[in-house]
Amino acid sequence: MSTYYKHTRTEQVEVPYSFRCEHCSKESGSMWAVVTGEATTNSNFKTINDEQEKKLRERTHKNLVAKTKELHKDVTEKNIYPSDFKDVCPHCHQPQSWAVSGMKNKLFENPIVALCVGGIFALIAVLGHYFSDMEYLTLPLAGGIFALGAAVAVLLLIWNLVQLGVKTKKTSSGTQKNLPVINWEAVSSLLNEAP
Repeated sequence: MSTYYKHTRTEQVEVPYSFRCEHCSKESGSMWAVVTGEATTNSNFKTINDEQEKKLRERTHKNLVAKTKELHKDVTEKNIYPSDFKDVCPHCHQPQSWAVSGMKNKLFENPIVALCVGGIFALIAVLGHYFSDMEYLTLPLAGGIFALGAAVAVLLLIWNLVQLGVKTKKTSSGTQKNLPVINWEAVSSLLNEAP
């Protein structure tokens, strides 16, 4: 039996931004959204050679460029501010209305994952029922697994909707609607790289 070692590399970049609070009207000061690119490779050895290391670092950088471009596109074209941009005012500790778009964008993300995981395990149980002699893999068990995944998905959706409602209510008391000022020049080299 062979052993596999997982080699992971990460690369980060900070995107500076600031905002005027919609509640207390004070400037937030300099803040940074951290974008991370990551790549992983498996090997039979604890260390990898220089060529593998180079390829791993290139994939890491490529992933960082892709994530940075995706973040830029979300903000500039779709007006979606992901959770990378912290929206809590450092002075009055109130959230900002522009961050609600990021929550709406991720509303169905976890429920879909829960439903897919439940569906995959249910499918495995169905296949096990028909193609193996394991008596405990019954069709009602498969249905129960899928129902459990669906129930978890519904609970996660309800939780996300409650969180969204709370944040929307908190941000609605702001006297003005402001958007953050993002310094894209700090990451222009990444944004200009070929995909």
